[in-house]
Parts: sequence; structure tokens; C-alpha cells
Amino acid sequence: MREFILVLAPEGRDAEVIGSVLGEIGLATQPCSDMAALCRSLGDAATALILSESALTDAEPLSSWLDAQPPWSDLPIVILTSRRTRQAGRGRLAFFQTLGNVTLLDRPLHREALQSAVQAALRSRERQYRTRSHLDEITRATDRLEERVAERTQALQMEMADRRRAEAALLQAQKMEALGQLTGGVAHDFNNLLQGIVSCLAVLGPTVPDGTPRHLFEAANRSVERGARLTQSLLSFARRQTLMPEPTDIGDLLSGMSSLLERTLGGQIGVTIAAEPGLPAALIDRAQLESAILNLVINARDAMPTGGRLSLSTFVAEVGGDGEAGDPADKAAEPAAGTYVAIRVEDTGTGIDPSVLPHVFEPFFTTKPIDKGSGLGLSMVQGMATQSGGGIRIDSRPGAGTAITLYLPGVPAVAATPDHPGPAAETGDVDRDADRNGHTILLVEDDAIVRMGTMAVLESLGHRVIEADGGEEALGVLRDGTVIDALVTDFAMPGMNGAAVVRNARRLRPGIPALIVTGYADTPDFGEAVQLLRKPFSPRQIADCLAAMLPK
Repeated sequence: MREFILVLAPEGRDAEVIGSVLGEIGLATQPCSDMAALCRSLGDAATALILSESALTDAEPLSSWLDAQPPWSDLPIVILTSRRTRQAGRGRLAFFQTLGNVTLLDRPLHREALQSAVQAALRSRERQYRTRSHLDEITRATDRLEERVAERTQALQMEMADRRRAEAALLQAQKMEALGQLTGGVAHDFNNLLQGIVSCLAVLGPTVPDGTPRHLFEAANRSVERGARLTQSLLSFARRQTLMPEPTDIGDLLSGMSSLLERTLGGQIGVTIAAEPGLPAALIDRAQLESAILNLVINARDAMPTGGRLSLSTFVAEVGGDGEAGDPADKAAEPAAGTYVAIRVEDTGTGIDPSVLPHVFEPFFTTKPIDKGSGLGLSMVQGMATQSGGGIRIDSRPGAGTAITLYLPGVPAVAATPDHPGPAAETGDVDRDADRNGHTILLVEDDAIVRMGTMAVLESLGHRVIEADGGEEALGVLRDGTVIDALVTDFAMPGMNGAAVVRNARRLRPGIPALIVTGYADTPDFGEAVQLLRKPFSPRQIADCLAAMLPK
């Protein structure tokens, strides 16, 4: 931008002379004909003013412009006066001061004085420009700082939100872990209680007469079955149940359940099953999966009291690192990234309220009436899916139905899947025609009632039983040289657990057949050399285990 000095000196050739004198030192001037022309030329290009005092008869426009200068600006003004005018009008000095940065030069002008005064004015203006640059830099720096502060504040807010979510997730995980440990322990104790009842009922069965006693006996057996299912739900929630995964054709499984599902849903709800052809097999405990699907179907039925439609579909699901789109009930229930065989159960029911959705996997949480649900259904399904290496996802909106997707690990081929009856499905009479080979069984059980009942069952199967209330007593029997054909031991015992009993027993009697029974299924994998049986077990189940272990 070309800079210049404005000159307003209307008398004679003053403006021309001033321009010539300043041109000698390389300064450009722009003469103005009157005050209005000068005011129109004011701006950043005007670095200074040279005014004749006689031209200030109407200085109001100039005063207004000077008053409106930005804070950094104080435009230098050189006023040409004469001794006569200064003596005639001494009150003008106060007026000059109102103009701000003013320098007075008396006529007649000397070349050096004019050049020096103008150069001093220009240096003053140059300092003002540098001040403006510094202020602009400060302003830009302030703006950048404010932007950075805003960005960092936003980042901190996001970090705080992430931390709050992480803390909430940690608290939820700790709560669920504590509940899992509690429910696992409760299930263990409850299974021991049920085992004592199952064994006693099985031994007493043949002596119960028909009529009312037999009806009461069967009612007791049904109650035991309900208790066994409850403990399985508790263990499934705690993710501590013993799973027996096997390659399972999901399409065949759903087809086999179709009649059961239709009876469960009743006539008001239509059900469709769509199995995608060519699906990989799912590596899953078939009985646990059937129970989980039945739980989901019952929940869907309860959400459609006036009827509706239920669809079950299977497909291959690709889950990325962030899961599928949406807002699930529980991120912890979602599967890790990978490929899964998926089962989706979708209804047209009432849906789930958003305030309820985060709690649906919590144990004993239910929106059903007190006598209509235990609140363990979805927690059991989640536990089964997660422990199997998959996950579960719920998508629901009030009034728009609910879709629950189970993600299950897949395998290339499907193997034959024999039926696996539930442990509480056979709590009836002891088969008196069972194995009568008269084997000697060492029974190790710390619970006296369970030991008594199990001993009665084994004796009713034709075996001789030597009982021990702990590992040390059992090892003492083995050291005495007593002939023992098989070892049956509880797993969770004080002092020495069942695994330690088996290891020490085989040091004394290498290769002795061993069966470990447990009501708390968080046990290690003992391999094929040791049989494992869950409590509560039926006489037929322990008989089958012993038959597989003992020589014919």
C-alpha cells in the first residue's frame, strides 16, 4: 500500500513548496483543496497531516474523525502557524491540543525544520503501526488460546464423560461379579440340599403306595425339578454352570422345537421360523440353548397379551470392534469382534421402556407380577451366551416390539447330537434291576445328609459302599489296603477338594476309576480319566457313570 502525507495549505504555492521539500527526502505528499477533500482522503494510507492554521476554520469533520480513531492510532499533525496569528489568537493552543498528536511550526518555514518535524511525525506513526501489529498478534494469539482452551475443555469433558461411563461400567461389573459369586455359592448349597432330597426320594420311591401318598411323592419330585432348574438359572447367570458344547445345527434345533413353541405361545400368537440354509454349526450346549430359546419365547408371549407375531430367524453375523449400530441394554453382554451364528427372536409386543432396558440382564429384576416370574430368565440367557463365547443384544422400543439376538460361536461341521436329559428329570424310583455286580465304592462327601442319601442310592444299585467324610479319611481307607473298585467324591470340601482326593488316591492306587460330583460347577477340566457329574443327579445318571467306569 502506497503511503503519503496529506497537505492542506491553500495559501499561494505553500502546498507545492511543501511537496518539493519533502520529496527531497523521499516522502510522498498529497495536496487537498479543502477540509472536505482532506477528510475524504483520511485512512490507513495517510501517515501524517500538514495543515495551515488558516485552514482550520471548520475543523469539526476532522475532530470527529480523530475522535473515532482505533485505540492504537494517534495520527500525527503538523500545523503551520505564524507569530502574528499565534499572538492574535492565544486561545487557539487549547484547540490544537484537542486534536491530539500536534506539532507546531512557525512560518517562515526552514527546509530542515520541516523535514525534521515530518520525519519525527512519521516515526511516531511507524511506532503506532508496530503497536497495531503487536495488538493484532496478541488478538490472534488470544483467539488461538481461546480455541485451544475450548478444544481442551471439550476434550476434558469427553474424557470425563468416558471416565464416568468407565466407572459406571466398572461398578456394574463389580456388582455383577459379586452377585455371580453370591449366586454361585447359593446354587452350590441349594444343589446339595436338592441332592439329599433327590437321593432320599429315589430310595423311598418303591415303598410309596398308590393314591394320595403317590401323588404327594410325585409332587415332591416336580418341586425338586423346579429347584434344579432354578439352580441352573443361578449358575448360568453366574457363568459357572458346566456346559457340554457340541456342534449343533441351529436350523434342526429350531425345527425340532417348533411344536413345543406353538404349544407355549397358544393360538393367539403366530410363529414363523426362518433358518438360513448352509449355516455353520454352533458350538453350544444344546440343552442350555433350548432352555434359553424357550425363555425368550415365553418373555415374548408375555409381551403380547392380546396376540401378535413371533419370528425366529438364523443367520451368520459379522460383529465389528464397536458392535452393531444401536443402543444395547448392556455393552458387556455384546460379543467380541468376529463371525457368529446368530438366532434372532423378534416379537410385535409392547416393547421395553428405555428406563428399564439397562436393567434387563440383572438377576431377579422383573417387571412381571410377583407370581409370574423370577427375574432370572434373561440373566440366565446372557450367562449361557457369554460363557459359550458369544453374546446377546436387545433392541426394543415401546410399542414397536423387541428383537433379541443370540450370538453363538460357529464350527465348520455338525456332529451327531444325542439327547441329554436334564439332571432333575429322573428323580423317580431307583431301578431295582440295575447293576448287581457288587462293586465296592469309596464315597467321599462332607455333607452328612448328602452322603447318607448317595450311599443309599449306591447300595440300592447293588454296590457295597465305604463312606468317608473327607479326603484324609478316604486316603486312610486306601492305605489300609481295602479293596476299592471306584472312587466317588464331592468336589467342594474343606481341607482337600475332590481333585486333590483323586490325585492322592491315584498315587496310592494308580488307575482307580474316579467320579467327581459337584453342586458348584466352577471346576477344572479333568479330562477323560475322571468322570464329572452335576448335582442334583438321579440314580440313573450315577448308575450310567459307574457303568462307564467299572469293568463289565
